[in-house]
Amino acid sequence: MHYLAICAIFRDEAAYLAEWICFHRLVGVEHFYLYDNCSDDGPHRVLRPFIEHGLVTLEHWPIPFHEKAQKQAYQHCLERARSGKLARWIAFIDLDEFLFSPAHENLRSELRAFEDHPGLVVNWQCYGSSGHRTADETPVIARFTRRARRNWVRNRKVKSIIDPARTLRAEGVHHFTHHDGEPSVDETGKPVMIGEARPARRRLRRWYRLLGPLLRLVDPYSNRDIGSRQIHVERLRINHYPVKSYEEFLKKSRLKKEKRRYQDLDYFAYHDRNEVFDDILLRFVPALEAELREFGFEPHSARTARPDTSPDLFSQTP
Repeated sequence: MHYLAICAIFRDEAAYLAEWICFHRLVGVEHFYLYDNCSDDGPHRVLRPFIEHGLVTLEHWPIPFHEKAQKQAYQHCLERARSGKLARWIAFIDLDEFLFSPAHENLRSELRAFEDHPGLVVNWQCYGSSGHRTADETPVIARFTRRARRNWVRNRKVKSIIDPARTLRAEGVHHFTHHDGEPSVDETGKPVMIGEARPARRRLRRWYRLLGPLLRLVDPYSNRDIGSRQIHVERLRINHYPVKSYEEFLKKSRLKKEKRRYQDLDYFAYHDRNEVFDDILLRFVPALEAELREFGFEPHSARTARPDTSPDLFSQTP
């Protein structure tokens, strides 16, 4: 049985797969259950060495995204892991999210403290474009070093790490229901309560340009949050890169036509938060480059990153 695995669904993310897998191997992830949602950019070429080493289980997942493809993939993975006793913990995250412990090199050191609980949640720290207009092949964790303030409203979002043996089902892509109604906990050990859905928030997106200052306090892209507004990222943390460079965002918006949130520039402007310089993941770059070489990839050094810090780009940040 693996101690820690990751489940993720992806579509046209071939450019990021190798870095994402190698990074998470460095922090203690032992296996990856990946669901390919009809990619057209040749992910199998990237994944082949990881599959050959027994690190990745790849599933073809042709369900349309708007038919809750992600939630169904999570449920499929949960049931397979539970019946086969495949992993002690499974983290359910995306390809633009990097899970780690700020206090330790390996996640196992922290997860051992939560083994009495059926699951735990980890907060985001959202990164903006760091002034990059165009894409390049420098690792994501080296290119983007500016983020929103820790307590920004969007950082209230969490992703889950669960014990499949004690988990019943995925309630969405962020939260799970456990046996006997046991709650997940946050990194402080406090039980997490899930708030009620707020569909009215969707309408706020239409008024972004008029209500920009207000939307700093209300998350217009979330219909359900955890009850607590406290954001804890001292022990466990997810660096979230929702937009990356402006060029990469435009490409992502064309690919994700089924998701309306990406069809206008308001999403980019809202998430392009660069107030705080935070290069916490740069310490992993040398080991990441060595790991990439081990699997046959030639990494581009972090020294090649050239952020565009022109004022007109940062002026888009609310």
